[in-house]
Amino acid sequence: MKLDINEINHQHIVKVVIFSLFLFKRQVRQPAVFRMSVMKFVRTRVPWKIDLIIRTEEKLGKDEEREIILSELLDGVTSDYMTKVNVTFTTPLKTVNMEIDLSDEKKYEKFLYK
Repeated sequence: MKLDINEINHQHIVKVVIFSLFLFKRQVRQPAVFRMSVMKFVRTRVPWKIDLIIRTEEKLGKDEEREIILSELLDGVTSDYMTKVNVTFTTPLKTVNMEIDLSDEKKYEKFLYK
C-alpha cells in the first residue's frame, strides 16, 4: 500500500469541497450567498490555502425563475435550473476542475462516505 501524504491531502480536500457543496445546496438560488457559505466552510476545514472558484449557472430574470419554481412546486415538473456547479481549486498535488450535479446526491455518497 502506497502512502503518499499529498494524495491523502488531495482526497481530503476534494471530499470537503464536495460535501460543502451539498451541505449548502439549498442556497444555490442565491449564488453570492452560496459561494460565501461554501468558501467559509472549506476555509475552516482545510488547513491549506486553496484557490477555490465556484461558478453557478446564469441567473434568469425574476419572472422566468418564478415560473420555473411554480411549475416545480405545483405541477411536479423537474427542471435542471441551477443544479450544476463548476468548481476549480488547487491542492498540493494538482489542479482540480469538477462539474457537480447537485440533484444527484446518490452518485457522490459512495465517494464521500467510504
